[in-house]
Amino acid sequence: MKKFIVAVSGGVDSVALLHKLVARKPENVRYVVAHYDHGMRPDSTKDREFVEQIAKNLQLAFEAEEGKLGENTSEALAREKRYEFLHQIMEKYQADRIITAHHQDDVLETMIINILRGTGPRGLVSLRNTNDILRPLLQVTKSALIEYAHENSLTWREDPSNESDDYLRNYVRHHVMPKLETKRHDLLAARKRIEDIYFEVDGLLEYVVPESDELPRWPLLHFSWPVQREIMRTWLVSRGAVHLDRQAIERLAVAAKTLPAGKKVDVDESLWLESKKKTVKAVPKSRG
Repeated sequence: MKKFIVAVSGGVDSVALLHKLVARKPENVRYVVAHYDHGMRPDSTKDREFVEQIAKNLQLAFEAEEGKLGENTSEALAREKRYEFLHQIMEKYQADRIITAHHQDDVLETMIINILRGTGPRGLVSLRNTNDILRPLLQVTKSALIEYAHENSLTWREDPSNESDDYLRNYVRHHVMPKLETKRHDLLAARKRIEDIYFEVDGLLEYVVPESDELPRWPLLHFSWPVQREIMRTWLVSRGAVHLDRQAIERLAVAAKTLPAGKKVDVDESLWLESKKKTVKAVPKSRG
């Protein structure tokens, strides 16, 4: 039997997703409803109660956690804690994958946000299916999900924080995306071209990036600068680095080629990058 963890916030996107999944009545499939309460709003416990009741009505297992992050928590930290919880539930149930309700509008918003943040071309294809996360709605628009919810008499909860332009995503959603609506097809086509390129790049990275704490210097000397950056990013993420922006990756890629043996530089709060004769090594700071 296959098992999937379905992330349900209580909003229209995830409520529609769960309804679609259950309506298919697949054989030999078990869904577990998972809800993460960020604790960023005084009434967020009502979202949990709402989702728990949906799971109960559908006779599905329900898992929840209260984060108590506070109302000024950044989007990045909220996302990090949410996925941490989802992966814990995935491990608990030995599930095959996590399923999220990200849709086409999320894809476009994330593209714009990552352009503004300067994350580089990979940021344009960051929302996609992975080995542990399934996003079946990436081709579905927000308006189509709302229409589906109305057609099936679904109820959901509105998050009032979605109206605040204090969050970058909300600002992009409210003020940028309406002006780009006529360019939706062009943006998605550009994303597809970049995705095809990274399909080839990722195949190369599987060949040159080792599954160890030491990275040979030779790939950083033989490949082009864009590929060097991808090698460094992929390897450091595999070693546990989290807070990496474009400037940090470029700084570390240069250091890996030029740092004298025996010297080390900061990666982030958890890692050092230590130079050796023919390799660079990721060293945990707790043991550094």
